[in-house]
Amino acid sequence: KAIVCDVRRALAGRWFWAALLATTAALSLSIGQAADALMDDTQNLRFTLSKLLLMALCGDFGMLTLPALSALPFAAQALHEIKCGAVRPAVFRAGRRMWILGKAAGCILSGMQAAAAGLLGLILYAVRGGGILLEINAEFNAALLRRMLCGGIWASVGCVMALATETSSAAHLGPLCLCYALMMLGKRFFPAAVMLNPINWIDGG
Repeated sequence: KAIVCDVRRALAGRWFWAALLATTAALSLSIGQAADALMDDTQNLRFTLSKLLLMALCGDFGMLTLPALSALPFAAQALHEIKCGAVRPAVFRAGRRMWILGKAAGCILSGMQAAAAGLLGLILYAVRGGGILLEINAEFNAALLRRMLCGGIWASVGCVMALATETSSAAHLGPLCLCYALMMLGKRFFPAAVMLNPINWIDGG
């Protein structure tokens, strides 16, 4: 029951909806950049949706916004409960193990859903508005699954950083800074270590 309660709070809270709107906006900008790049190479303006989304997901902007937005809904919740003293009655009712599992489940699932829900909204908008062909293929499905997994990973990293530093802002800024640092290391210093760069986590290297 504690796990279900935490997951429900994570997916129904105002910060989840804020992350959803911000993710949708960020991906819209990334799609605009991808469409401009495609128009430079072809005269066909009816792009497939999967092509645009893949280019947006694997771009620097789409990847850099993922860590902070994935951690926004629930990554700092455990620290907030510890600081305000709510952890004691919660652990007394549910037990320490259930409390930890509930926070972990809420953090991971909210990060995964925030990473994916914005994409689904853009797909519906594109299909209803017309002008973009809906051709979802296996490559897009794999990229979407990897993005969801990355969202869960970054949300978990944010939770750990917040608890380690006892700072709420570290839950959101920590994953962003770590992602940027890994991107720079992977691009400039260790290009042979393909999976060191978080961008390759989504496009599969």
